[in-house]
Formats: sequence, structure tokens, C-alpha cells
Amino acid sequence: MMQSSLCFPGLGLGLQCSELSESSQGRRRDSGEFPFHLPPPFSSHLSSTSSWISAFAAAALKPLALCRTQTTAAFVPRMVIRVYIASSSGSTAIKKKQQDVLGFLEANKIGFEEKDIAANEENRKWMRENVPENNRPATGYPLPPQIFNESQYRGDYDAFFEARENNAVYAFLGLTAPPGSKEAEAQAKQQA
Repeated sequence: MMQSSLCFPGLGLGLQCSELSESSQGRRRDSGEFPFHLPPPFSSHLSSTSSWISAFAAAALKPLALCRTQTTAAFVPRMVIRVYIASSSGSTAIKKKQQDVLGFLEANKIGFEEKDIAANEENRKWMRENVPENNRPATGYPLPPQIFNESQYRGDYDAFFEARENNAVYAFLGLTAPPGSKEAEAQAKQQA
């Protein structure tokens, strides 16, 4: 039996969460997006006035998310995939690469945050500082898309593309492949 419960992505808690807020610094996309009003599960889960007050107080501190979890399951830490993109890039090649990465993550229901380096100087600075020296171009700055798992650098588009071609995207992202996926089956064959 499934039930709705509250969780806070900023604490890394929850399963299959969908953030209800959006900012210019980044958007979280998970297995399903909800509109910016409280969906029906909140009204059934939060019945008393004190619960509503607590929920709104918590929302002021952290982005509020609706999580679907099994009643017997405990909250599990989630890894956050961050994809640094440039929303106003003049390069069609960069736009296609960004869309390729984001489209793949969405299609495979892999939760991620989009971090726009064109709209937010802090995102640009953080991305440039955290791409390792051996992955930077000989001249200039690293170009988007750049992919991180939390703050751990995972690679650029070329590394992502190679992992996708080898059915190793979950390993590339530092995630566990879901049971039944091509990647999980390939890992099982290698271990056998």
C-alpha cells in the first residue's frame, strides 16, 4: 500500500520526490512533476490545522516535496544528479548535447537538477571550479553540459555519450542500475 508523506530534498531524504518549487538557480526534475499548488495527497495527509502550520513553516526553510514511499519503507538518502547547462547558448551543438542529456535522464526517470550557468553566476563559478584539471579544455573554460553527482564530477557530454553507448549510464552517474535494465543485466553477466 502506498501513502504520501513529506520529505525534504535538501536533506537528501525521500524516494521518487518531485519538488514543488522552481527557481532561477535550478530546477529539480524527478519521476513526475506537480504543479505549484498543493496536490490532493497533501489535503488527505495533513488533516489538522497544526499540521498545516508545521508544513508551511517547514516549506519556508526547505523546498517542499511530495514523496511516494511504501508504508514499511524508511527514508533512504538520495543522490542528486546535477546537470550544468547554458540556457542562452548561441551554439546549436551545445544545445543539442544539453537536450540529449536532459532528455535521456527524463526518459529513464532519473531525478536531476538543472543548473543554468547563463542565468546564475554562482552556478557558472561553481561548475568552473569543480571540473577537474585533467577534464578541462587546453584553452578556455569547460563547456556545458557538465554532469555531477552531488559535488562529485562525473563527466561531460562525451563521457556521458560513451557510457550510454556502453549501457553504463547508471555506473557513470554513480547510481545503482534498476533491476531488469540492460545495465543491471550486463553487470550480472560480468559478475557471473
